[in-house]
Amino acid sequence: MDLLIQNVRFGAENRDILIQNGKFAQIAPRIEVSTLEKAPQTLDGTGQAILPSFANVHCHSAMVLMRGLGDGTPLHEWLNDIIWPMERRLTSDHIYWGTLFGALEMIRSGITAVFDMYWQTPQCLRAFYESGIRANFSHPNIIPAGPEALAGLRRDLEVHLELAKSYPGRVELSVGIHALYTTSPEMRAVCRDFAAEHNLIVQTHISETQRENDECLKATGKTPAEVFDSEGLLNGRFLGAHGVWLSDSDRRLLVERGAAIAHCPSSNMKLASGIFNDPAARAAGLRFGLGTDGASSNNRYDMFSEMRTAALLAKVSTLDPTACSAAEIYRTATLDGFRLLRLDAGEIAPGKLADCILVDLDHTGLVPGHDLVSDLVYAANPECVDTTICAGRVLMRHRQIPGEDEIRRAFRDVAARL
Repeated sequence: MDLLIQNVRFGAENRDILIQNGKFAQIAPRIEVSTLEKAPQTLDGTGQAILPSFANVHCHSAMVLMRGLGDGTPLHEWLNDIIWPMERRLTSDHIYWGTLFGALEMIRSGITAVFDMYWQTPQCLRAFYESGIRANFSHPNIIPAGPEALAGLRRDLEVHLELAKSYPGRVELSVGIHALYTTSPEMRAVCRDFAAEHNLIVQTHISETQRENDECLKATGKTPAEVFDSEGLLNGRFLGAHGVWLSDSDRRLLVERGAAIAHCPSSNMKLASGIFNDPAARAAGLRFGLGTDGASSNNRYDMFSEMRTAALLAKVSTLDPTACSAAEIYRTATLDGFRLLRLDAGEIAPGKLADCILVDLDHTGLVPGHDLVSDLVYAANPECVDTTICAGRVLMRHRQIPGEDEIRRAFRDVAARL
């Protein structure tokens, strides 16, 4: 059904905005319903502003199951001693309800698109599709290097791709390589070739910790970025999460190849992995978006928090208050993220995908309202999001999501059985 948002703040003026076939169709001071071919669903936008929704470019949504576990633990010990042992106990119910609850939390934060990486692809794809948001999903692919395992990996990728195609429009597949330190060159070659054959994005983790960088240099004489490049993986379809320990030459290499990074400031701070060099990345022309990472290392799917944290980190780490302006990090969380997802969204304009939020201009953090973008970055929180819309479909209105109570009850139940 078409959607007409009436009397909503758009820039400095109030406008009516018509959405048809999942895209913004018309923006005008007044759109008369009687002039439209089909009667649309209408939303009263009085007292609200329409803005692009957020794109979360790195997440492990179902890890909301482990929120609050393993706090105060370094990354590699956290993975080996806490996360991976617990993940071996996860059932299909855990994965499905965990992913669905994670998507629900994202909707409440105004996120309508996510790069996600996790186990049990069928359950995750189903949950994302049912949630109503967009997802580009990959299995992390941590397997032995033997011939049988490699053949099985290829078969799994083919099955997962066909499954993703059965959810048309909003759910896509990418190819996951967990990290250099958890995979083999032979396995990465299978992933590289499959991704190239089907024009799929490759998701991985790169230069997240100093230990990862140091061990890679010791073993290969190259940085992680240089290893990925030597194996033919660095290109315009490469998305590496974190990039905290990239060198200047690494950044230049990524830019030359058209590769991109997912900046996850809160997770990197909580695990004490380090600080992504935002000013250096921008100066180099590196493509990057903003990600939450999983709720076990963040511990929330909140892009308002990520914007604020990223901006403040960039300033204090350089002792430069002009570093990473509110406008820059807001664009990183919206337009830049959608571009990494290869989606024509992140802007409110005719012809663009209709992914947007309506924020309550009376929310405490948005008053007195001298600069809306500044307020969104430094003062607001997810509670200011009244309405979340994805592909022209209203997923949340007046902070109510259909079926939310059932999802929460089921999630509590499976989490209690971990």
